[in-house]
Amino acid sequence: MESWRLLDSESAHDAAVNLAIEEAILQARVERAVPPTVRFWRNDRAVVIGYSQSVEAEVDLESCRRGGVQVVRRLTGGGAVYHDLGNLNYTVVLDADHRLVRNVDIAGSHRVLCSGLIKGLEGLGLTADFRPLSDVLIRGRKVSGSAQARRRGVILHHGTLLVDADLDMLTRVLAATKGRGVNKSTSTWKSITRLRDELGREVGMKDLKNALTQGFERAFGVRLTPGTLTSAEEAAAQTLHHSRYSRTEWNLWR
Repeated sequence: MESWRLLDSESAHDAAVNLAIEEAILQARVERAVPPTVRFWRNDRAVVIGYSQSVEAEVDLESCRRGGVQVVRRLTGGGAVYHDLGNLNYTVVLDADHRLVRNVDIAGSHRVLCSGLIKGLEGLGLTADFRPLSDVLIRGRKVSGSAQARRRGVILHHGTLLVDADLDMLTRVLAATKGRGVNKSTSTWKSITRLRDELGREVGMKDLKNALTQGFERAFGVRLTPGTLTSAEEAAAQTLHHSRYSRTEWNLWR
């Protein structure tokens, strides 16, 4: 059976650090220095906007300032999302010609790569469905969204899963939830739900990661082997954090 690397990244809850690590993994796979990878990670209080989005249109910066919420721009497209420690983020990095996504368009690749998440939720007793282009729903309400970047034949697909997120803070910091900036915003406000609400109980992150790991293995037909970042990835992440993701010029440039 095909073996992939599994990264459980709980060492940093800083959004700028985590997004630098994302790009470092993508870069390492482009160089064929690491195997296909699944990563779990979390951020503490952050708005993460899509690559081409306008901060002014997407984010209530004053609410972010008052709430101690970071604003960071990612390398993938899609809409603005709110992260806190009640979210679990996941990443899949693989070649664009891998058997899972070979000859599949972008919309189809989202469906395939979200299937691991859906299988994992099934293991918790939840029935989830995929809604194009990039959402996962439970009972018609969004519990996860995803986005992608592609570079030199490699796909980085990542998404966020609402576990026990602070929905009050989410509505305060995302402009789309209040109807502000509607003429410029590219984010769409949709009815959302959390795993805690669907299960009627709290779910531990360890148990959730175990369920999702099994879901990805079943959906993708691979074995996930726990690993760590290489020294080259760590060095690249430090460079990217310093030169890009920690810089106001990058995060607020639109």
